[in-house]
Amino acid sequence: GCDFLMVGRGALGNPWIFQEVQHYLRTGEKARSILPKERLQIILEHLDFMIQEKGELVGIKEMRKHIGWYIKNLKHASKVRDLINHMEDRKSVEKCLTEYFQALAKQ
Repeated sequence: GCDFLMVGRGALGNPWIFQEVQHYLRTGEKARSILPKERLQIILEHLDFMIQEKGELVGIKEMRKHIGWYIKNLKHASKVRDLINHMEDRKSVEKCLTEYFQALAKQ
């Protein structure tokens, strides 16, 4: 019976929250959690958009904060953030994130 819903900072690093809210409002059920491989794919697509718009170096530097939000509350996220915050090329970032999400999937 509410008139509106405010998401705010909950959307940082969690763009699928809007689909989850829509699903809940339609069905009354919680949506399934996003899979790690889906999260990785979204991060890499976002990274590619940033590189396309800003160039590789600036795009990666600006993307660092977004990656931090995407992996917030996941195991060992702080270590991965520290590594990525020193990277300056897409290949290194992709390798680091791919290995990280593969390790998460094994746990």
